[in-house]
Amino acid sequence: MGDQPLRLLVADDDEVDRLAVRRALLKAGVNAQLVEVGDGASALAALLEQTFDCALLDFQMPGRDGLQVLREARAALVETPIIMLTGQGDEHIAVELMKAGATDYLGKAALTPERLEHLLRQTLRLHEVQQQYRTLAEVLPHTIWTSRPDGALDYISRRGYQDTGITPGDPTQWTRAVHPEDLPRLMERWQHSLRTGEPYEVEARLWRVGGTWRWHLMRALPMRDASGRVVRWFGTNADIDDQRRAQERISRLQAVTAALSEAPTPRQVMDVIVTQGVSALDGQAGTLWLVSEDGQALELAGSTSQLRELMRGLERIPLDAPLPMVEAVRHDRLVTCDNFQESARRYPALAALKLPFEASAVMPLRGSRSVMGALVVHFSGPRTLQPDEQEFFLALARQGAQALERARLYESAQQARAAAEESETQLRDLLVDRERMEATLQERDERLRAALWASGTGTFRWDLRTGSLEWDENLDQLYGLPPGRTVQTMEDVLPLVHPEDRAEVERRNEACAREGADFEMDFRVVWPDGRVHWLSTKGKTFVDANGRPLYMTGACVDITAQKQQEAEARQLADFERQILGIVSHDLRNPLSVIRISASMLLAREGLDERQSKSLTRIISAADRATRLIRDLLDFSQARLGGGIPVDRKKMDLFELARGVVEEVAASHPERELTMTLEGEGGGEWDGDRLAQVLGNLVGNALQHSPPDTQVRVSCRGEAGEVLFEVHNEGEAIENAVLPGLFEPFRRGRHAGSGAGSVGLGLYITRQLVLAHGGGITVSSRAGEGTRFTVRLPRRAPTPPPLPSA
Repeated sequence: MGDQPLRLLVADDDEVDRLAVRRALLKAGVNAQLVEVGDGASALAALLEQTFDCALLDFQMPGRDGLQVLREARAALVETPIIMLTGQGDEHIAVELMKAGATDYLGKAALTPERLEHLLRQTLRLHEVQQQYRTLAEVLPHTIWTSRPDGALDYISRRGYQDTGITPGDPTQWTRAVHPEDLPRLMERWQHSLRTGEPYEVEARLWRVGGTWRWHLMRALPMRDASGRVVRWFGTNADIDDQRRAQERISRLQAVTAALSEAPTPRQVMDVIVTQGVSALDGQAGTLWLVSEDGQALELAGSTSQLRELMRGLERIPLDAPLPMVEAVRHDRLVTCDNFQESARRYPALAALKLPFEASAVMPLRGSRSVMGALVVHFSGPRTLQPDEQEFFLALARQGAQALERARLYESAQQARAAAEESETQLRDLLVDRERMEATLQERDERLRAALWASGTGTFRWDLRTGSLEWDENLDQLYGLPPGRTVQTMEDVLPLVHPEDRAEVERRNEACAREGADFEMDFRVVWPDGRVHWLSTKGKTFVDANGRPLYMTGACVDITAQKQQEAEARQLADFERQILGIVSHDLRNPLSVIRISASMLLAREGLDERQSKSLTRIISAADRATRLIRDLLDFSQARLGGGIPVDRKKMDLFELARGVVEEVAASHPERELTMTLEGEGGGEWDGDRLAQVLGNLVGNALQHSPPDTQVRVSCRGEAGEVLFEVHNEGEAIENAVLPGLFEPFRRGRHAGSGAGSVGLGLYITRQLVLAHGGGITVSSRAGEGTRFTVRLPRRAPTPPPLPSA
């Protein structure tokens, strides 16, 4: 415990008991500086005002008893380790103390120098581990928290406190930080987890200090006692708001691009710009203004339904008017007003209109030669556009301007074509104009392709009647192909799709061609150099009056970076499983204390039958919890530590198998177990681990087979390996379940709450077999039962030699 004296608080109203503590510390050789008090009020004041390495509190004291002092200290976030001194060994009192936050407890009758020194060492070591855990939690990129069974937080990392302002204590405080629309869903998942003991995961919006709601991925793991009651919650909150918003912007931009590509006339293009632009920015209303033909004013070209009556009489605005849309057009830049006060200060004329909106944003529509007009989006409340939202607004305005130019050119071409029918002279003039317009249209198309290339968006058109496929050079880049018409039909595309996604892409294409269904899918493509990219593709299928599919148009973007972010999120989940391993490891010490204490009490004479049964149940529950922790630790080692280590020694596997089967048979005298041995069973293995493997398989066979059937175990020695099989005559395992049978947290249909399992048995069994260089398989058919087969090499495989220099 170091050379520095321990600073200890001893609170007991009995001077004799305090003297006993002093003597025990002195005899144990513990260098300690004691602060002694005689009542609960003084003990609480000392804990709140001073720093101690540990506190020893008497359970019964005048004024405030030890339990009340403990609860008030923990509610005040006092982290000092507290050992309760009790004059009686009541198990209910012990459970209540541990639930209230006691580090440990010690009966006064068992107070010895050795016992006290051991308890102090263990308490200080546990406190040190807890401090390390909390230090680790503070450096994580998301919020770590723990709470009591009723939901009252007893710990939240600094990041969570700074973001939400939530502090430990009040169990209703955290619910006020959850968005009202998301709270019922979160409470439903929490109640389900409270009933079943299963972890929960839910996405919800949390209030952030400063006045914003942000999406979080909330995960929580309940820890339960031997009776199945939740005793603590461990959880994490990961901020996924930026990820959700990025995905929403990609989807909205794809929708706008597809809608603009299908709008042939300027009127339709302007309607798309207004409606889709307002919707994409979560606005409440909007208007579209275009520069007049004389270049002296802005004319109202379109508006949402909320503004049609309000804008009556304001269809034309001079280009010298002090209004935000005029400023945006004249200076070719984004103009925003975050609130009504700013708008009234900068644009008094706009305030005089008394529009029912708080904020607005105006983006100029930049054409190929000049500014064509401006798009205005209004918001009902204060709104500040973030940089990514401004970039999105800019891309939306550029696409709208280019589509409007293209539609105007198309409309002009149509009008010219109609006028050409009047006379041959006009026809010759039209041909000249048409050539000029086609050249201009080609230039505009090139600009549009450049804009699509800059945004990483490729477009295509698939004629469902002829099978021909037209796509732009951006799609060549997205598929890793050289520019040119290397792809002309859908049959040319399918070989470029990743083999695992090809069948689904082909199935959906057939549905589009046959039923006129739309196409929307994320899939992988393999570039010629072997690299794999993720693409998100959306296509709209158009049909004739009889419902027959005619053609499909769509857009495609690269989402490889997004998929990488999702992979990083899964890495965070793996890190959370590592936290689970740390927590499970630290639970073994208090369980050992519980079992040893119960065993000592059971060894006493004079116990009645009820007391003996209670102590036996405590020992059994502690053993079961220890096995669960062992499974969790093995799971953490297998998932995060590179596999479970094994200690190989020479042994006879047949002798080990015989002992395991005899032990299981003794525990289940009502069942019939048979065993056959063939060949020789010598080799090098980890006996304890293989006993765990065989015990798991035999126990599993007994659990999942009828009581009147036989379980057969057979072992056979071959040239370089030993094979053993466990067969039962139970109901066949469903084919849908077999592929994931060895995955973690999978429990059988008949595994009840008292089975003492978290669904890791078969997973750990497979990991132990793999650690020995072997393999395990399962076969299950109706009428034939279920058979698990394990193959184990007799010795560890020899690693390949290092290559020479």
